[in-house]
Parts: sequence; C-alpha cells; structure tokens
Amino acid sequence: MFLIDRWSLPSDVRHIAPNVMEAHVFVPKDCIWFSGHFPGEPILPGIALVHAVYETILQDAQDRGENVHISSLKRIRFTSPVRPGDTLLISMTSEDANTETHYIFKATVKENTVSSGLVAVVKM
Repeated sequence: MFLIDRWSLPSDVRHIAPNVMEAHVFVPKDCIWFSGHFPGEPILPGIALVHAVYETILQDAQDRGENVHISSLKRIRFTSPVRPGDTLLISMTSEDANTETHYIFKATVKENTVSSGLVAVVKM
C-alpha cells in the first residue's frame, strides 16, 4: 500500500497574492502516519508535516510547468501536536534566491501554529 492511499494531499491550493499561497490538508483518523506514533496518544510525525508542505510546493511547481526537488530544510520548528481529524492550513511565501526557490511556511490548526520553517527547492 502506498502512503498516498491513506494520506490526504493538499487541497484547495490557492494563490492569495504573487508568491503567496495557502493549502488545506485534512489528516484522517486512519492515516498511516499514526501507525505506532504513539499508541494510545497518536500525533502526526514531523516528517509528515514536511511531506504535506512539500506536496503543496510540488502542486505550485506543477501549475507553473516545473519539476523541483528539495535542496535543503532550514529552521524547521514543530511547536504543537497534530492529532487525528485535524485540518492543517499551510501558508507560505516563495522567493527566488540564486539557483533555489525558498518557501517560507507556517502550518496551523485552528489558528494555532504547529510548524514553521523554510524549504529550499531547485528545478530539475
């Protein structure tokens, strides 16, 4: 089974202004990321949050007809847990920096910041 089978990809990806976008990610209660993390007290692993941010970036790149991959992650913070049934709001701005594009993001659940940081990507 692929992760995509039980993981809700970003939906409603919207450009709010040039270089500013938002996306919603619903985290289903049966999401495979919760398997073993942690029994009796499930929380979404940090890598799953980064994955959701990256999927949003990939959708943005695809809309522009580009293929990208991550070149670095910087200042990634995980400040509150994400629980089964939560909906993430991922807000980000992008800026070109030499050969990379930097996406500065903040992920929130009900206006509570759960993660933030910078994802740098390069064109393939």
